[in-house]
Amino acid sequence: MTNTWQARASSNPPCAGRGWRAALGLTLPLLLAGCINDASSYLIEGSPEHSITLKRTQNWFWQDSLELAVVVSRLPECQGGATIEQVPIAARPELYQAPPGYPEPIYILKVGQRHYAIGTLSCQVQKFQEAPDDLGTRLGVFEERAGKFGFHPD
Repeated sequence: MTNTWQARASSNPPCAGRGWRAALGLTLPLLLAGCINDASSYLIEGSPEHSITLKRTQNWFWQDSLELAVVVSRLPECQGGATIEQVPIAARPELYQAPPGYPEPIYILKVGQRHYAIGTLSCQVQKFQEAPDDLGTRLGVFEERAGKFGFHPD
């Protein structure tokens, strides 16, 4: 005579009830395949310790916007940054060397109609309330070319 546990165990194949896990395992990579998660840096004076890095993150393939993390590094003294939300995927952030006249030498990041002051002495990023009259000298643009996100100097 078999007990109830043995009868149930023998009537079900080893992976019964796990089909949804297999289906999820096969479809999850497809759902994430369209997501963006990349970064590129502008090296100040060619040094990786002194840089402005933009990291793009799109969490779901159906989103038409992404988050843009701006990381400012002047190692070992400081590192800081900010996150810019709701950036269109097709955005091409432009980087400028601001003209003199600011409390510290800054860079200006133009993302669509938004402008951000990037201070590499203090490693801070701050949004301008209004666009500056003079952005300064354009250094280049962060954009995707041939499927790779990067900084492209002017």
